[in-house]
Amino acid sequence: MHNDPILLLNPPGLDPNHRPNREGTASFGGMSPGFLYPPHTLAVILAGLREAGVRATLLDATGEGLSLEETLARIRQASPALIGAYVSWGTMEVDLSVLRALRDAFPHTPIIALGTGARYHSQAFLDAGASHMLVGDPELAFPRLVQAALPEPGPIKVRELWPEEHNYAGLLRHPQKLPRPAWDGVPWQRYGFLTLFGSRGCDDRCAYCAYVQAQGRSHRQRPPEDVVAEFVWLERTFGPRRIMARDPVFAGQRWWAMEVARGLIQAGFRTPWECETRPEHLDPFLLKKLAQAGCRTLKIGVESGSVEELVRIGRVENASHARTYLAYIPKVVRTAQTYGINVRAYVMVGLPGQTMADIQATAAYMRQLRPTFFHPRPYVAYPRVPLGPGQDAQAVQRLQGPLLEVQQELQTVYKRQHTFWRRGWRKLLLALPD
Repeated sequence: MHNDPILLLNPPGLDPNHRPNREGTASFGGMSPGFLYPPHTLAVILAGLREAGVRATLLDATGEGLSLEETLARIRQASPALIGAYVSWGTMEVDLSVLRALRDAFPHTPIIALGTGARYHSQAFLDAGASHMLVGDPELAFPRLVQAALPEPGPIKVRELWPEEHNYAGLLRHPQKLPRPAWDGVPWQRYGFLTLFGSRGCDDRCAYCAYVQAQGRSHRQRPPEDVVAEFVWLERTFGPRRIMARDPVFAGQRWWAMEVARGLIQAGFRTPWECETRPEHLDPFLLKKLAQAGCRTLKIGVESGSVEELVRIGRVENASHARTYLAYIPKVVRTAQTYGINVRAYVMVGLPGQTMADIQATAAYMRQLRPTFFHPRPYVAYPRVPLGPGQDAQAVQRLQGPLLEVQQELQTVYKRQHTFWRRGWRKLLLALPD
């Protein structure tokens, strides 16, 4: 098999107004009216295939905005011996339709569906036309799989394929063993940025979180010097306008985040980048170092401004912890903004048991918090998330009203903050001694 050409496919969308964002929510994916992550998973797989001496190309039909017919024509032109199709739970309806079309167009070509976030629904993808479903993290497993004779059609568990590198759930044990993504094979410029993973997993116990279901509860970090080297490589090789660190909790280990920041400062890194973490992971000294290292945007999941709701969804342990949590976040936001870091704060709408009183408490809290950007997002019950199903669309629409009003109000605040930082205060503050 390894001498035959392989095509990796990020399948097209079927609705130009809502495109598949398969990398979203740790590869559980979803349909998006605008923002998309570049296909990091496929870029890593392509790099692994190259290292193994396997001939392969990557067709990013979503990134290129191809129709289904254009995608099929491009595949015919490539004449691959095998297709690796990236699929996800949140884009399943589209993916199933594309798999049916692929099977009709290429009846004798093996089609391997892959994607960590799709592993709970293997049979649906097989029924739609995939000959095989790679169950678990595919980055190391796919190159190994295609270098030998394929097994009988059906699901293939990555743990059985390579138990030394995958745990019982099929998740990577050692993310540092992944090759750097082959971004030269991806039309990444269409996305406007590049992505990087310094770690996987999270050991917190939020009852709503899909990241733990997709990446595991063990927080597995790459060596900080390795992460710094990839940041610098991205800057010098591709020159992106910005880089997004996709770790669920970038500062989950303070020493690690500090080492990454210090390494970037020492390397003279200049490209703006952003990361996501829990607000209680941050302190003024770490925030200053992150800013000096080029961090320009910080994403934090506040989730709710209601003490009772924070406890109910498992964000915090008890009411006392919730009050401490809510009291600390404004300090983080003010300090980050002082050093010129934009703060994107997220809350969820439509949580199980959520009341208008919870929403009003959250709205009042966000007015006081004044993050740079505020994002109220509908709660999604991802597979096996302990919190369970949320409220229906009608309830979400009713509940989100007060939060959308706050979102509008904060846009004026952002304009004032932006004008302030254009005066050069950020540069002066960061130059002050620690």
